[in-house]
Amino acid sequence: MKKPTKAKLRRRAEEHEQLAKDIRKQYLTGELDIKRTESGLGYVIHQAGEGIAPKLGQKVEVHYVGILADKASVFDQSFGNIKGARFKLGAGEVIPGWDEGIALLRWGDEATLIIPSKLGYGPKGRGQGIPPNSELIFYVEIAAVG
Repeated sequence: MKKPTKAKLRRRAEEHEQLAKDIRKQYLTGELDIKRTESGLGYVIHQAGEGIAPKLGQKVEVHYVGILADKASVFDQSFGNIKGARFKLGAGEVIPGWDEGIALLRWGDEATLIIPSKLGYGPKGRGQGIPPNSELIFYVEIAAVG
């Protein structure tokens, strides 16, 4: 399998950043059919995958774009990289909203996670990119399970 060029990765990142901004607009105008968990996490599955669901303790790889709900400001994304974020599900290696939200998905799913501050970075925020008490929107694609 041939590695994608830097230009191709850059285009892929730009396309997915625009997609995340479009999803944010749909969220703000009430156009998304959001399901909510008891914790307040919101999620929408845009495209269902055909793969397995990850189990707690299993490694997953996720491509993502993170955007602030109150601004059209992308604070992080992985689509410009060959590999996505890799972590052990449920091990606390990521924010609680990711552990909870990714557990609802399966390999191949394309989804949006709407993460309230308490399941994100809370009152501390994260550096200059994520202010305190920010609601976060992540467009995610489950790239690998196991």
